[in-house]
This record gives sequence, structure tokens and C-alpha cells, in this order.
Amino acid sequence: MDQRKVFVSLFLLQMLVLFGIIGYMLTEQLSFFDALWLAIVSVLTIGYGDISPETTAGKLLTLILIPLAIGLTTYILAQAAGAIISGEFSREMRKRKMNQKIKDLKNHIIICGFGRVGQQVLHQLHKENHSLVVIESDEDVIARLPEGTLFIRGNATEDEILLQAGLERARGVVVTLPDDADNIFITVTVKGIKPDIYTVVRAERNFSEEKLYRAGADKVINTSNIGGKRMATAITKPISVEYVETVLHDQSNDYNIEEILIQSTSLLIGQTLKEARIREEYGVNIVAIKRGPEIINNPSAANTIMEDDLVIVFGTSEQLKRFEGASM
Repeated sequence: MDQRKVFVSLFLLQMLVLFGIIGYMLTEQLSFFDALWLAIVSVLTIGYGDISPETTAGKLLTLILIPLAIGLTTYILAQAAGAIISGEFSREMRKRKMNQKIKDLKNHIIICGFGRVGQQVLHQLHKENHSLVVIESDEDVIARLPEGTLFIRGNATEDEILLQAGLERARGVVVTLPDDADNIFITVTVKGIKPDIYTVVRAERNFSEEKLYRAGADKVINTSNIGGKRMATAITKPISVEYVETVLHDQSNDYNIEEILIQSTSLLIGQTLKEARIREEYGVNIVAIKRGPEIINNPSAANTIMEDDLVIVFGTSEQLKRFEGASM
């Protein structure tokens, strides 16, 4: 449906009513209200008969109003019917409903681009039950989005598009476009709107990494380097790589790595890892502890758990959930 043409037709219809009001006031010497009444019933071809044109000029005016009004009304109804039949009306309603859902989101993650890398990011974040909004400009790519995925069609370098995706309420942004220049531009735009938002950005070339960090990216992922290192490791340590892939990427298992913050009310504070019996009580493995700028890798049983420690743990979803409860 061409909305511009419909709006023009509605405007012309209103002008036709106004023309009829003025014409009947002049030709029939009617009051404004009576002229309005006669113009409306003439345009809508109702014809109640309580007021009708008596003069020749008034009748000629009616002969002009009725065909023009019928033509405009028919065109508007045809456009509306065409939109309903073609599904455009239902698409527009779905779009409005989705936009409302996006407006209600908080602490969600925005994915800029749904190419090869963006699809993997979406799959993993969806698996972890994060609230997501995808920004993509290609309509054909949007058609391949999983059903129920919230999206904004547009260019992520534009402030308006980022704001529509709820950037001001989001917890993070992942920029996955294959062009480093576009990713730098998006990063600058994102940080210009919300400087403190955590931003993970894809880089294709080594020299782009430093530029992306200067643009404000919190973490830059060079997909080419990661792919090359993974291939090299796969040829030299195939069993180790297969194990890691099975644990972290196989959908049939339930293992995950999680970051859990030790809050001030946690009963674990002040206890060593041995005293807390974390492995025995919760089933998780402590991979590392981040304490301020310091990272304690592979902590020993003698390490003490402190308030505001960010503990990196490995385990099943159920085990991680139990340990998260103990951290509060």
C-alpha cells in the first residue's frame, strides 16, 4: 500500500467536503452546520433527504461532489483491501507489536549485523536465554532470522536506528559486520550515545584492532586470527580441541562457563575454596577469580573468597544456578 497516495487521497477528500460546505453556503444560503451536513451526506452518498439542494447551482455542485467523492473513496478502500489481501497490513501490525516489545526491553544485547558471525552470536546468546535485538539492513537477510527474533531494519551507524533498538537501556552491543571501517563507525556512534556500554567488536585485519580500541571498543575479536590459531591447535592437539568443542559448543550437553559476582551478603565471603567445599557442595570448578585488576588463574584451595570477586566457574546449568544462589 502506497501510504503517501492514500494520505493525499484523504486530504483531497477533506478538501472536497470543505468545497461542498462553502458551495452550499453560497448557493443554498445555508448555515455552516446545515452546509456541513449536506456536504457530508452528499460525499458519502447517503441522501437522507431532510436537507437537499433547491437551486440549480446547488444541484450542479452535488453532481460534481458525488462522482469525485465516489472515486476517491473507492481508491482508498481498494488500497486498504489490497494491503490486507497481500499481507502488508498484518506485517505492519506485527512490526508495531515488535517495536513495542523492543521499547519494553531492558538490559538486553544488541547485535549489529546478521551475517555469518552474527548468526553464531545470536545462536549462542539465544541458547543462554539473553534478550536480544538484531539490527540488519538487508531485507533478504532479515527473512532468515529465527522466528520470534526482535529486529530493527536499518543501518547501525545511524543514531535513530540504535535508539530504536533500545541502546540507552541495553547492557551490551556486539558489532559483527565484515567491514572494519563500518565497525569503527558503529563503535564511535554507539559510544557517542552511551559511553559506558560494553561493546564487543569484530575485526578482520590486525591493524584494525588498535583503531577499534581507540574508537571505544571494550573488546575486539579478530575472527581471522582466532580461526587460524584454532586450525593450528586442531592439527597439533586434535583430542584437546575436540574435547573443548564438545564441552562448549555441543548442544546435546549442558556445560557452560559463567561469570558470577560474589555479593556482600554471600556466606562464602572469608572462606577459602577448601573451606567452602565448592566442588563438593555445588559441583562447579573454579577456573579463575578476578579481583579488581588482578586475575587469579587456576586458584588453589588456599585462596580466600572475598566480596566483589568475579568468579569464573565451569559446570552444568543446574550446578551454576546453585552456586549463583550461594554467591548472593
